[in-house]
Amino acid sequence: MRHARLPITLFVLSLLAPAAAYPQEQAKERAVVSYLKGVLRESQNDFQNAYQYYLYASSQDPDNAYLTLKLARMALELGDLERAKQYAAKVRPMPEYADEAGMILAEASYKLGSTDEALNLLNELRAKPSMPRVAILKLIAKIYLDRKDLPHARAALEEASTLPGVDVTVLYELGILSAEAGKTDRAVELLQQALEMDPGFPEAELALAELYAHTGRREEAKQAYRETLGLDPENRTALKELTDMLYADGEFADGIAVLEDLHRDGKLDDGGEIVYGRFLYKAGKTGEALAVFNALMKKSGEKPALLRVVSEMEVEQGDLKTALGHLKRLVEIEPNNFSNYVGLLLISNGLAPSPSSAGEAVTISDKERELLIDEAAAHVDRASGDDNYVMGSVLRKAGRPDRAEQFLLRAEQIDPEKPSTLLELATVYNGMGKYDEALKRVVVLHREKPDDPTVANFYGYLLAEKGDSLERAAELITEALEKEPENGYFLDSLGWVKFKMGRYDEALKILLEAASKIKDDAVIWEHIGDTYSKLQNSRQAIAAYGKSLSVDPKNAGVSEKIKKLESGASLDK
Repeated sequence: MRHARLPITLFVLSLLAPAAAYPQEQAKERAVVSYLKGVLRESQNDFQNAYQYYLYASSQDPDNAYLTLKLARMALELGDLERAKQYAAKVRPMPEYADEAGMILAEASYKLGSTDEALNLLNELRAKPSMPRVAILKLIAKIYLDRKDLPHARAALEEASTLPGVDVTVLYELGILSAEAGKTDRAVELLQQALEMDPGFPEAELALAELYAHTGRREEAKQAYRETLGLDPENRTALKELTDMLYADGEFADGIAVLEDLHRDGKLDDGGEIVYGRFLYKAGKTGEALAVFNALMKKSGEKPALLRVVSEMEVEQGDLKTALGHLKRLVEIEPNNFSNYVGLLLISNGLAPSPSSAGEAVTISDKERELLIDEAAAHVDRASGDDNYVMGSVLRKAGRPDRAEQFLLRAEQIDPEKPSTLLELATVYNGMGKYDEALKRVVVLHREKPDDPTVANFYGYLLAEKGDSLERAAELITEALEKEPENGYFLDSLGWVKFKMGRYDEALKILLEAASKIKDDAVIWEHIGDTYSKLQNSRQAIAAYGKSLSVDPKNAGVSEKIKKLESGASLDK
């Protein structure tokens, strides 16, 4: 806190008037000059030199109480706290200096850790109308904050906020405390007031942005983050939060606009450059994105974060051979990080996009694929739902349902109602013939997503596979077809329900329509073969089974059905 200064003219008169105090004219002149130099240095915040000038002036007039108060204030500013207390205690008995000396004593006591003494002094001073109550209440609040006594700190700041002369820091600190107490509306109000008082206050703007984000007011949050960056262009927190929100909301062009000047001026760190490159890639500027990442790798080397993002882009583009090289290098550098295996698993199990060219095609042997799956499985983070889900999905698609079930059950335990996990687990159980377990998951999915046609279709198909509630199954699949009437997989499900109902002619018509929509689907053609068999048309059944085998040559069950029909045996035996 600043003290109220004695007008210079009055002080000069006090030095010159009493002749007895300065018997020598030369001493009077030196005192005046030294005091005035001290005032000048103090106004420039040069407290060390101000202190020296006041010391000299005081040496010429050791009984001048005002100079002693000046020395107390300068000692406090310089951190010479014990000396500040000594000077302040010396003049406190004098009524005209008692209040300011008391404030200096309180501040020095607080800084020395004597907070009880400081509080006693401050509570005594706050009752005096002549004292600056806002400054007193701010220090009281600071003491309570140090003690983690938030209610008392908040109460002191609330009182200060109602007083004339309240400053922006009171409103800001009170806004932060109100937010921490869950009083969001009050916090927003206070921070807005702080910004009205001082529009160039980046901390208040950032706090307001974070409040908006926390309460789901995304657009207001984005604007407040932009305002923060306008005040402080290199504010890392605002930059990260804003770009995270823009990326999540798919506003890639806006993200580029936020980062491009910083990128051009070389003010982004490696993490910022990666984010900028991701925005470029998502905005369809693949060449520019790769240029950013290649420049980073040239500067920083093959860092895992860079290899991950570059290989991810290459996989998405179908540059599989190129990506494979980066992914293998990534595993060499960080063999224990499961996320480094994901791209390799996608490529090796045929889950990546098609190669962008013949030169980017990749051939991986069954043995190499199995070794890779086992190696990746060994590095799954047991506490990560995403890791377990990815591993379970890969294992299911690799034809290892028992192992897939273990990982997916762990993912379900971590996040019991995550739709992707429930759907994958239901698919595993459907393949294993555990229809009750599959239905348990799909019922939850349908409850959460009653209008999702894919979920409704799967629900109906499972009921048909189980042979239970066939009317309900037909109803569910019909609802799905109303939303997507050209979906061949939904038609296959409906045809299969009709088959289970024994309505074979109707089933055949629907299944053939499904086959016309979905080319080369092994399951649909197996269903058609089963229906022809029920209609006693062995020749057509064998032909349908043959088409199923041409898509999935390893299906031993279909091969067995053909053998039976060719030998004249019934499939029902």
